[in-house]
Amino acid sequence: MTVIDQNSICKTYDYSSLISDQDDQNVCEIVKEIIDSGNYFTNSPRYQTKENVFARPEPVWLKLRMSFLTSVFLYLGSEVRVSNMNAWSFMTNLDEAEDRDNLWHNHLPDISKKKMSGVYYVHIPDDVADLDHAGTEFAPNGVNNPERFFMRPHRKTWHIYPSQTWHRPGIVQSKQNRFIVAVDIEINT
Repeated sequence: MTVIDQNSICKTYDYSSLISDQDDQNVCEIVKEIIDSGNYFTNSPRYQTKENVFARPEPVWLKLRMSFLTSVFLYLGSEVRVSNMNAWSFMTNLDEAEDRDNLWHNHLPDISKKKMSGVYYVHIPDDVADLDHAGTEFAPNGVNNPERFFMRPHRKTWHIYPSQTWHRPGIVQSKQNRFIVAVDIEINT
């Protein structure tokens, strides 16, 4: 299986000079509180927050929101009009992981709209042995086509891709929680 850091479909934007370890820890704590309060989806995928986390008041969400937006503009090569930005978080571990074959999806149910998506790996557990396959797996030509690749997860980095790209979470390898933030945004042309 091909493993990439970025390609023409998925590009990475590093914000390690803006986002701190404490910021990532704060996100994990907030998301855990959301999950513990029951404000998550119980269908597939489990432990995905229901609320738009970018609408939360904590300062860390401003950093993530603005860095995501900047990453989309950089990906597109220009500042564009956008709308309907929605962000959520997802928490998983080996004890509660679902069958990955059931998690293939894309974020573009309405093909008349242009959308971009992003994933930010807030926390990949330290005991993950195979980091190459712990990020996100992509099927750029659909799940029935054998062409696939894994995006290697990078810390403090947005991974940006067109929303119509089929993907699923990487291989869960730890009993510790893995946390991500994912976002969709509409591009108004």
